[in-house]
Amino acid sequence: MPKDTPQPEKTIRERGTFASHNEDPTLASYLSSLFFLLSVPTFVVAAYGGHWVGLYPYELIVPAFAGILIASLIVVFSIMHWLTGS
Repeated sequence: MPKDTPQPEKTIRERGTFASHNEDPTLASYLSSLFFLLSVPTFVVAAYGGHWVGLYPYELIVPAFAGILIASLIVVFSIMHWLTGS
């Protein structure tokens, strides 16, 4: 998808996984989107699952979900911080 300067056309795979500038999506951006798309439903199921197996009473499902969500954000941001070296 050239802009103003002449550039060779890239295949969708090259644009998505081998991006070389900020206008192309990267593999990391795809993984990030996939994580945030699937994390909330997974955490809801995990919170209900914890209640179902008897780890905590029904009233603690929402706090359990909140704890799982906060813990996952800490883990993800820690991994991002470590991988970018910042």
